[in-house]
Amino acid sequence: MFQRYLKHPKQSFFLLGPRGTGKSTWIDQNIPANLKIDLLESDRFLELSSKPANLRLLASALKPNDWVVIDEIQKIPGLLDEVHWLFQKKQLRFAITGSSARKLKKSQANLLAGRLLDIKFFPLVYPEFGKHFSLSNALNFGTLPGIASNYDQAIGILYSYLSTYLRQELLEEAIIRSLEPFKRFLDVVGLVNGQLLNKENIARESSVKRPTIDHYFSILEDTLLGNNLEAYQPGHKSKEVRHSKFYLFDPGIARACAGLLNQTLESEYLGFSFETFLLAQIRAYLSYNQKYFPIFHYSITNSYDIDFVIMTKKTVMSKKGNLVLIEAKHSSNFRSEWLKGILDFRKLSKLKVESMHIVYTGREHMIVDDVNIWPVNLFLEKLFENGILLTATKPL
Repeated sequence: MFQRYLKHPKQSFFLLGPRGTGKSTWIDQNIPANLKIDLLESDRFLELSSKPANLRLLASALKPNDWVVIDEIQKIPGLLDEVHWLFQKKQLRFAITGSSARKLKKSQANLLAGRLLDIKFFPLVYPEFGKHFSLSNALNFGTLPGIASNYDQAIGILYSYLSTYLRQELLEEAIIRSLEPFKRFLDVVGLVNGQLLNKENIARESSVKRPTIDHYFSILEDTLLGNNLEAYQPGHKSKEVRHSKFYLFDPGIARACAGLLNQTLESEYLGFSFETFLLAQIRAYLSYNQKYFPIFHYSITNSYDIDFVIMTKKTVMSKKGNLVLIEAKHSSNFRSEWLKGILDFRKLSKLKVESMHIVYTGREHMIVDDVNIWPVNLFLEKLFENGILLTATKPL
């Protein structure tokens, strides 16, 4: 149903992304596999987990440049030793998917660094929806393909997704020992998604020891369910916030984690859902186009907050870097006070502010004091068409 934005590479690659983003479907549609191994198949898993060297036997008839697809590599990280051997000795090409980087970090994945591309896969992005895009559906239920193709069943699918993640990714892979503390932690994380992190409060509200909270957050990052957004601290003002923010990878998953599937979302929570959605779209655009720009947030205590500060060029010696500023506003009516923080930041910044954007849910595109005020659909259309993140502020 959805034509995905990512173009397949011609050389070997890892394709890592959360469960349900459509990695296997994309592989099936784009890679002419000469050998496909799905480690979710119990017989194949048992065969290769007990003897990973059997991969050489399965690939024995293949020729150089033939494609080998391995799905869910995190289930048997030891296979990467065999992949390394086959890659070097037989010159095979590999397309390897995974929904967790945790075990791979402890395996031989590092030996393949520089040999296999590291590609991240995301839920649906704006151009993949075509005319079927609905911001309301995206904010309330997320953009996973299985949900976007059947929004009528979204609540049940989201509930099952969370249960499957907890069971298969965490318990079966022995990433956590006890499910209940982690479930309480997830509930709190879903409620504070996109807000400044106070880990002491999270530990108290989830009845989990403070050191365990760091471990749990690392699990969410390693299993690709969320990302830490560090605070940008240029020293403009004395009250710059140092706390990071944590965003789950999808608004629907955040809602499921928070236990809010069976109640109407409040406007304040929808504001954070809007930020979560927009950040996911920006991250996907940057990743798919191999633009590895760091993203931060910037906050002044009791003053203002800039949602996304993107460093498009780092400072090198005497050459100043460049920044792009983006604010997300879940409101259909533009208000002039939105400009205060973003203009104050530009005035004080020692780095060049390349462009400034406010994305809202209204209909009109405007430019006010060099700040582009974008309707969300138009912003995403232009982002994926020509990368407005890389161009200076200008009228359409």
